[in-house]
Amino acid sequence: MLASIQIGAASPVAEYLKLSTDVNNGYAITTVEEKLSNPAETAVEDKFSFLIPEEAFISGFTLIIDGKEYRAGVLPKKEASERFESAASEGRTAGLLETKDENLFAYALSFEPGQSIIVKLTYEQALKKTLGEYELVQFLESSRSVANFSVTINVNSANQLIRLETPAFPEAEVEYLSSNRGQVHYKADSLPISELRVVFETANPPLNGNMLFYENEGQGYMMHIFSPSEEDLGTSAMSKEIIFVLDKSGSMQGYKLEQVKDAFGNIIEDLPPGDYFNIIFFDSSIQSYSGTLMEANEEQKTGALDFVNNLEANGGTNINEALLTALGMFNPESGRVPIIVFLTDGEPTEGVVSPYAIRQNIKDANTAHVSIFSIAFGIEDENNYSFLRAMSLENNGTAERFAPDDNASEEIGSFYKTISTPLITDMDFSYSNGLSELVNTGEKNLFEGSDAIVLGKYSSETGKIQADVSASTRTGARIFSKEFTVSPKGENAFIPRLWAYTTIESLLDRIEVEGENEPLVSAVTDLALEYKFVTPYTSLFVEVPEFSSPGAEDGEETVPEMPAGEPATKNERAAPLSSQIQPSSDSRYESNMEIEEPVEGEVAEKVAEESTPGFGALFTFSGLTGIAYLLHRRQR
Repeated sequence: MLASIQIGAASPVAEYLKLSTDVNNGYAITTVEEKLSNPAETAVEDKFSFLIPEEAFISGFTLIIDGKEYRAGVLPKKEASERFESAASEGRTAGLLETKDENLFAYALSFEPGQSIIVKLTYEQALKKTLGEYELVQFLESSRSVANFSVTINVNSANQLIRLETPAFPEAEVEYLSSNRGQVHYKADSLPISELRVVFETANPPLNGNMLFYENEGQGYMMHIFSPSEEDLGTSAMSKEIIFVLDKSGSMQGYKLEQVKDAFGNIIEDLPPGDYFNIIFFDSSIQSYSGTLMEANEEQKTGALDFVNNLEANGGTNINEALLTALGMFNPESGRVPIIVFLTDGEPTEGVVSPYAIRQNIKDANTAHVSIFSIAFGIEDENNYSFLRAMSLENNGTAERFAPDDNASEEIGSFYKTISTPLITDMDFSYSNGLSELVNTGEKNLFEGSDAIVLGKYSSETGKIQADVSASTRTGARIFSKEFTVSPKGENAFIPRLWAYTTIESLLDRIEVEGENEPLVSAVTDLALEYKFVTPYTSLFVEVPEFSSPGAEDGEETVPEMPAGEPATKNERAAPLSSQIQPSSDSRYESNMEIEEPVEGEVAEKVAEESTPGFGALFTFSGLTGIAYLLHRRQR
């Protein structure tokens, strides 16, 4: 979870580490707070790193030094970088936090003898409901010992909280506070060696959904939660047509291919009657189990398993031909839900190899509106993963990464379960006049145990909102209608941030598909600045004042104006909240650490000697006058 990379012989001591999470209807806000002290009689420097969840946006970073709190401000990325460079070149102490290719947050601190520093980091994310439950994981492993460690997780839901538990972690205490609120506590005098996994389940909203409201300064925000179950619908899940398109090129040889055979062997065995399926393996050429989709009866499933188990890996990677072959097998008039599960471990090397040409070919050929779910199996190249993700997004699907380790087969199987049971397709949400800037968290299909959430704005003068959801179910077309009375509540204050978070995520998805353009980038930047999120187009910048300067009276502080990094007021301080933190090895932290180049010359040397304790030069002997605080965020 948290690692230290020592710079000097001594190392600061962690007096306490607090993780706290507030989850409101699936939206989690996290604060990690740690107090670090230097018990030595000499100054020491240290670097610290930990991972944040892939889908999280950092929304706050604060240092408390000698009782004064300094909070970073969010600026456009270019402006933040320019201000950091200016501060560093002029010998002022400053910090910069920006997005990179990994979801790693890293910072460095210097400590005077006996000095203590408190560090706070806040980030936010939307948890996804899958298979009827939410999961929150706290990885508690660390290379640094902590004498006082605590975790607090608050769960609040508009619907009844049915279950809240911490599987395989009996030391944690679970407390139910009301019918829709619960809390998890954990305290220890050291960090545990296992993860804390919190699982909770809430009751489904009524058939036509719930609608929550919040108003602030004349602006209203709504949240429509739509999540019917088979029981609510009075019918079973829809049958599907599914084709598994699987890479067996030379790079899949050995353990990778064995994991794929194991995972998809289990998936094929579990296909329900009424589904139609096929399997396509590809390398330089294409090998199909059948020339057409086959009914999922025992005879066909047995034949498919033999086909899978007898294949060997070799050759190149012809992604274009494999997917076009699969798309040509679907019948748009079948009435079944069309799905492709596509797995590859590399970039295209045979046939059409341009990612843009492949995407265009697939989009043009997808006349049956097939949802393509991509599995990036051991892919580390960001450009290759971006290609798979963009292709899936523009074909009604998503992309997920999986490492080819011992758990790969089980993890792929778990992912498949989330898309294996379609309840509703072709969803379309419409609302009465007065709503604006709507954003939908769901796709066109709703799978068993998941939900679709629509967020938007309304005028505070609005009294009622009519919601209509048209969709297809196993029994045919249906419309789910309800008129909701607007009733704003203070407990729904999270909705504006969830709306902004979801809107930014949607815009970033569009950038993934369409490429960067000025309107989309400006929209992301404007929202991120308003709601103080760190994104690929915004950064956190903080400048810490010097506490003495030539010409100041004895004992008098001289504090320069700091538009983005001034000490936070009491009302501005980040509230302690939380979500999930991922572990990582020390070697990875060190390899991803980036520090600004030293400023050369006499001015730099002088500033290094006089820099503010705790947030000054990282390497005083080299004259470094600024510290870069870097968030490495995994590309979606």
